[in-house]
Amino acid sequence: MGGGVAYDNSPRLIYDMERYGVDMCILLRGPGMGDPLNARTAKKHPDKFVALCAAGDYVDSVRRGEREWSIKDCCMELDRLLSSGDFIGIGESMPINPIFDPYEMPDWEKRFDEICQIIEVARAHKVPVGWHTGGASGYGGRQRPLASRILGEAGNPLLAHDAAAAFPDVPIIMWHGGMDGWWSEMLLEPCWHVAAAHPNVYLETGQYWAELYEKPLRDPNIGVEKLLWGTDWGAAHPQQWWPGGYPATYFDQSRKEGIPAHQVDIFGWSLRQLDKLEIPQDDLNLILGGNAVRVFGLEDKVPIRRLFKEYLK
Repeated sequence: MGGGVAYDNSPRLIYDMERYGVDMCILLRGPGMGDPLNARTAKKHPDKFVALCAAGDYVDSVRRGEREWSIKDCCMELDRLLSSGDFIGIGESMPINPIFDPYEMPDWEKRFDEICQIIEVARAHKVPVGWHTGGASGYGGRQRPLASRILGEAGNPLLAHDAAAAFPDVPIIMWHGGMDGWWSEMLLEPCWHVAAAHPNVYLETGQYWAELYEKPLRDPNIGVEKLLWGTDWGAAHPQQWWPGGYPATYFDQSRKEGIPAHQVDIFGWSLRQLDKLEIPQDDLNLILGGNAVRVFGLEDKVPIRRLFKEYLK
C-alpha cells in the first residue's frame, strides 16, 4: 500500500457524508499520502474537514533512501506542520522509521524514547496525538513477521500505559480501539484497560460491532465520554458476512477476493451498529461528535452547543 499514489477523493467523501448526515470529518494520512494533500483539502472545504499531520513526506523520503531517519528531524517536521496552523493533532500512529528488519524484535526502551519526543511536540502545541492499535489479517497476512516491528505498540496496546502516564496532559486517541479489521477481540481489552486507567486516553470505535460497545459503556472509568466515532473510510476493508455467527458482519480484507475496486460503505455499516445501542440520544450524540469536538478543540466549528449535556446545579 505504501507504493500507492494518493489523490484528492474529497468529492466522493463529501457525497457519502451528505448521504449519512456526517457534518465534518477529521482527515488522517493514509498509505502513500503526504500531509499537504489533507491540508489543501481542509482549506478547500473548511466547513467539512480538519486534518491531522504525520510527517508523511519526511517518512516517505526516508523510505526512498533520500534521507537518513532521525527522530529529531521527524519532530522538527511535526513542529513545522503544527506551527502552520493547518493541522489539529498528530497522526493515526506515531511516525516510525520505515527502514527496518521485519524479523527484528522492537527495542521498547528506544521506541518509547522516540514516542516521548513526538508527544512532547504535541504537548507544546496543545494538541492530541494518535496511537494505532490492531492490524487487519488479510492482504498482509503472509507477512506477519512485520508485526514484530510495525505492530510493536499497535499489537500490544498495553504499552500505551507508559505514554499516558508520562504525559497526563496530552490527549491520546487509540485509533480503532483494538478493532482494526478481523473478528478477534484479543486487542480490545488491553485498549479498554489503558482507557480506564488514564483520564487522557480515548477510544475510536468505528469498526466496533454493536456488542463491543457494552463493556466500555458500562465501565465507570471509560463510559460514553471517552468513545469517538470514526471509520477507516477509503480503506480497502470490505465487510465479511457470517450468517448466524458472531459477529454476523465485520471488516477484514480477503486474499481470495482481492482488493475491492468499489468504495466500501463503511459509514453505513458502522452507523447501523450504533443504532442498535439502547442509550440516551444525548449520549449517542457525544460518541458521534461531541467528544471529538472537545478533544480536538473544535468548539468554534460548532456554534450551537446542542452536542453537549449541561445541567443547572
